[in-house]
Amino acid sequence: MLPIVAVMLILCASASAQRPFANPSLKRVDRAISRSAGYLERICSPEGEFIYEVDALSGKESDSYNIVRHAGAMYSLGMLRGVHNNSQVNAALARSATYLRKNYVGPGILPGQLAVWSKPLPLLSTAELGATGLGLVALIEARRASPRSVSLYDLQRLGRFLLFLQREDGSFIHQYRPDTGPRSDWQSLYYPGEAALGLISLYEVDHSHVWLAAAGKALSYLAESRAGSYEVPPDHWALIATAKFLPYCANGEYAPSRGKLLYHAVQITRALLKAQQNRTDDPALDGAFDPNGRIAPTATCIEGLLAALSFLPKDTELRATIEASAARGVEFLLQAQITSGPYAGGMPRAYIYSTPSKIPIRIDYVQHSLSAWIQYQKVAGHRKIRRTTSPS
Repeated sequence: MLPIVAVMLILCASASAQRPFANPSLKRVDRAISRSAGYLERICSPEGEFIYEVDALSGKESDSYNIVRHAGAMYSLGMLRGVHNNSQVNAALARSATYLRKNYVGPGILPGQLAVWSKPLPLLSTAELGATGLGLVALIEARRASPRSVSLYDLQRLGRFLLFLQREDGSFIHQYRPDTGPRSDWQSLYYPGEAALGLISLYEVDHSHVWLAAAGKALSYLAESRAGSYEVPPDHWALIATAKFLPYCANGEYAPSRGKLLYHAVQITRALLKAQQNRTDDPALDGAFDPNGRIAPTATCIEGLLAALSFLPKDTELRATIEASAARGVEFLLQAQITSGPYAGGMPRAYIYSTPSKIPIRIDYVQHSLSAWIQYQKVAGHRKIRRTTSPS
């Protein structure tokens, strides 16, 4: 167990100087949330499929689809519903849940399991840890909006597949193929955090400690495997899952120490803060978490930092640094949002400040930005989201 005093020393040592910066107007954040929520609602077809990617200049839509990002879009709509219950949000959640279940949720490897597959059914392609973990989160959000839309039994079967993929030490198999078994040569940084988040969400639904114990083992494994590293990856999903887990930290058959999880969270937070751009030479990029101004890395970093604020000790220098960093990142995202026209509320791949040949908008660019804004609004203590009838 890591002493809390050691965590506090790291909290203070991790902070870095920030330039004075005026926080973004909450009215601007309100409008941005309204636009991006409206965008996701509009691009969700009657069958529940999102327009995965579109070029805002030509209008050409991509033929590809990624079900993990579909689930991520549902996750952000669920967050939106949590602060502003709205019929359009509920309808989009219901449609997208139907599409997910009908086309990608199928039998797992063993009886009593369900998995989210990487390709549409009936082809059993690759069962993925992240798709099943985040798909579980997404379907639980849909169930909260409409309890009859997804059965508890099906949610539990998805949870059992996550348990099947977990090793004894808490780590996971990331992909599994029916014909060849587990794939050991490929891993995703984000899948364990997404799986842990799904397991904690399932515990909140049926209160079985088996899910909480598995989530605790997963987060403990991540913390222990990175404990000796000065540089850790920007694992924002681990921070989000940790924020959800810590209120239950003393429960379950397996409960890692709070100090261990705090130490790991500070390691990730330090890595995220280090990535932020302090650009006096190019104000357009100032506040981004990517040197090329890409939207998704910036939004995910903000999501992770704001999640950490929910559990880091109060009155520390690190908290003040996070708050200032998140405000600058939110301002960057606000400047990047498309605010008018048919793609109002969309987010481009990167902040465009020259004449582009194309402007791709993908659902994860929008989803992560929307999630970051909603979290920022909560931290700022402004929970009422103003919706407009016009996308502009």
